[in-house]
Amino acid sequence: MIRNSAKALIYHNGRLLLNSHLTSAGELYYDLPGGGQEPYETMEEAVIREVLEETGLTVEPVRFAALCEEIFTDEQMRERWPEYCHRCMHIFLAQLLPVPAQEHVLDFQQIGSGWFTPEEAEALPLVPLQLRGRVREVLESPAPLYLGSLRRDEVCM
Repeated sequence: MIRNSAKALIYHNGRLLLNSHLTSAGELYYDLPGGGQEPYETMEEAVIREVLEETGLTVEPVRFAALCEEIFTDEQMRERWPEYCHRCMHIFLAQLLPVPAQEHVLDFQQIGSGWFTPEEAEALPLVPLQLRGRVREVLESPAPLYLGSLRRDEVCM
């Protein structure tokens, strides 16, 4: 099973919104708001819904910015979370709309959200891994970027 995920690069007032997470081993990492596409849902609808669910914020996709893929090879992880072990992440540049924040529920392993400069974001333990050190490149690129495919052998859930 391959999971399509819609992720948002929400860039507002010179800062990027990231969700902070803790793995089951207690390791901190940061992720773009977003998540899995549901049946019969467009990628744009998915990114709007997922951002609202995870952050309470309303966004509008501006443009498709990047694509990357990750495949987890650990057999235990594949057995426990098969729906997360092969995913294609569609990353959209999204603008924050002037709508009051809504109540929201933190996503799996999410402990909060915060605003970071692109330079700060590039220095964080960011996922997808292909985005590390490339946040500014994706934000500034006039065309969508293919960030590549990555096989991961660690268990990170």
